Amino acid sequence: MTTPNRLALLRYHILDACFVWGDPTQSDMLEPPKRLFKPELLERVNALLKEASPGIKPIAMRTLEKDIADMQVLYGVEIVKHSDHKRAYYAYSEFGMSIGSGALTAEEKAQLHGVLGNLSRFRGAEGFEWWTEMEALLRHRFDVVAPQKKATKRRGVSQHVQRRIFPRVQEKSALRWLEGAVSALQLNMPARVGFTTSDAERSERHSMLIENLVEETAGWLVLALVWDDEAQEAFRLVLPLDSITSWDDVLVDVPEGLKDAIPFAWSRYIDQRFALVPGVVKDADEKPVAMRLWFENKTASRYLTQPFHTSQDPRIERSGNGVAIQVNLVPNAPFIQWILHHGAAAQVLEPASLREMMGLETRKMAQSYAKMFGP
Repeated sequence: MTTPNRLALLRYHILDACFVWGDPTQSDMLEPPKRLFKPELLERVNALLKEASPGIKPIAMRTLEKDIADMQVLYGVEIVKHSDHKRAYYAYSEFGMSIGSGALTAEEKAQLHGVLGNLSRFRGAEGFEWWTEMEALLRHRFDVVAPQKKATKRRGVSQHVQRRIFPRVQEKSALRWLEGAVSALQLNMPARVGFTTSDAERSERHSMLIENLVEETAGWLVLALVWDDEAQEAFRLVLPLDSITSWDDVLVDVPEGLKDAIPFAWSRYIDQRFALVPGVVKDADEKPVAMRLWFENKTASRYLTQPFHTSQDPRIERSGNGVAIQVNLVPNAPFIQWILHHGAAAQVLEPASLREMMGLETRKMAQSYAKMFGP
């Protein structure tokens, strides 16, 4: 297959937008794309092509079908042909699939594998402290397995690494666990992990499957499906990378509870929160709340150019000496702490119940500085 020209690439991106699944933050379900039967799909592609380049000739159905086949070869995506009353339409096979996150070709993967192998010689060298982290992320992003690892059967869930927009502060010593965590995620490789609990009162050791990794302000978080041998039950856990004390990726038997667990929409869970709370996931069913937040002008100017969350509405409302911004979030502890951190420069306007709760919190803070003695 020849290298695609500019117009072919444009068609690929148009088709990609037609095949991707819906935004999980806007629904309780991962929504497949709207059905565009083949004639409608061809009409949509030609309309958008004409919009992008008015003098372009419309493509024929055979070109559309060839583009769909070529996309799968070029980008490693899987486009499934469905039928409804003998009318055909197309969609990506799963949520999260896109040509922007597609796989490398076999030749590209081999080239990258060689480069990573050469650079791995510098691991631990002075000035290359960053390499341990970056190698793990590159191997995951492009599905290049470390040579000493053996692939296992993947589970039917969307497993991936997510990076937040916040700056990161991470103990360098904790990064030694990142390679194992990324490999376990990439290969669906169970691990036996020792860690200190979120309250730092005790140590635990459990079998787990890593389902996601996310980077936030305090560092990397491991999102895992965990099996409790004593209770004989599975649960989801948000585990800070720097709380891990031991890692063993050799397990003879995977607990049946992990094999049979229902897939969890981590992407939606993450996107609905300002930040994650380490510990056992107990608020999986909590819904986002539509909020109006007020920021004084200086603070607001920063968030208007660098949104603090993906749900932030681009429409703004001038209010007093500041700006009101709308977001949809689960108002968990990290969000409350973040708002309080702004002091008088930010406040919750709506909903009234959350505003009242914030008022109680600020009064508690004021009372903690009441006079202890003296006149």
